[in-house]
Amino acid sequence: MTDLLELETTMTTAKAHVVLARIEQLRKVRQAYERGVHQTDLAEANKVSQPAISQWLKMARIDAPDIRPGTAGGTPYEIAARCAAGLLSREAMIKQLSSWVYSRAEMSPDGEGDVPPLNLSGFNLQVGRALDDRFIDDAEYDRILEAVAD
Repeated sequence: MTDLLELETTMTTAKAHVVLARIEQLRKVRQAYERGVHQTDLAEANKVSQPAISQWLKMARIDAPDIRPGTAGGTPYEIAARCAAGLLSREAMIKQLSSWVYSRAEMSPDGEGDVPPLNLSGFNLQVGRALDDRFIDDAEYDRILEAVAD
């Protein structure tokens, strides 16, 4: 059993490093584009097509915003990944995720459909995703949820 737990921890740490590398790559592409670098130049530098860069830029707007001052990431998910990768303590992660201001999905006015808009910065999408990826455990999720609910 201990061997399985160690293996899961090793795999989660490795996954967190991959996630962080991808976030950093998307952030660098987005920042370069915002500084005026053309998509074709970004494509050449990354050895991908220009349409791929266009897709990356769409993803970067959601997954790779600039790191917020006073935190270890641009999103709660990134902060949890940094902790899972061993780059941030559990207590620092919990403190940062507990003090993060999560936006709430606005309710659709009556008559405009039954499906509310997708909230990409909401608690469930960010912290729930970190839980699903095992970057945080159930107890940490509950601590963060309790702090956010207050």
